[in-house]
Amino acid sequence: MCLVGAWPRDSSVVKSPAVRSHAVTARGERTREHLLDVAERLFGERGVDAVSLREIRIAAGQRNASALQFHFGDRDGLLRALADRHLPRLAETQLRLLEQTKAEGRERDPLSLVEVLIRPTAEYVAAGPSARAWLKIAAELAARPERRFDEFANGAPRQVIEAGGRLVELMAERMPLRLAVERLLAVSQAMLHISADRARFEDAAQTGRTGLPFDAWVENVVNMAYGAVMAPVTPVTHRDTLPARP
Repeated sequence: MCLVGAWPRDSSVVKSPAVRSHAVTARGERTREHLLDVAERLFGERGVDAVSLREIRIAAGQRNASALQFHFGDRDGLLRALADRHLPRLAETQLRLLEQTKAEGRERDPLSLVEVLIRPTAEYVAAGPSARAWLKIAAELAARPERRFDEFANGAPRQVIEAGGRLVELMAERMPLRLAVERLLAVSQAMLHISADRARFEDAAQTGRTGLPFDAWVENVVNMAYGAVMAPVTPVTHRDTLPARP
């Protein structure tokens, strides 16, 4: 039997424009997510600047030469879309930790605030290949000299700004404010690079390197960050970071 010929022709089975539009939208979303998956993997493996948009399109099996431009505009748009994929997940964990810190009355405990800022990124290594690829990408982007502080601040979740601000206030009780801000930025970036390095370690199927068990490694990262932000300030450093006299 010819199924096409046997299909009834009454108007009730003809797809409405809304149904067709939904199907097209769903298909476009699947294409977009697949392109993101491929870009994320290639960027994580080889670096952002080492992968062309054309390579991503071909690796994704996308014949439409303008597919990436249609969905993301350009390379920066693609990177923003990857950030939009991962940053909310990290922010959710940070918010949970911050709320727990508040509930337990530890808002002025530097170690607890360091945990809010650092632990989610370190633990993200265990979230799978996609998360590990993002950590490698983020570490590469954060190290670029053209990145300005306001780019990080403007893109930071509210809970990160809140925890970071409180931590800086506590640090400023024992060092100049300017030094506290600089130190926290440097430590945060260093811990991101350490997390990206652990991501590479986890992704390497064959390696002779022996690492700490993961939970112990996370605790060590948090403790290192705490030690770094609260490290002593030498008299010379203190003097050179004071505001210049008029």
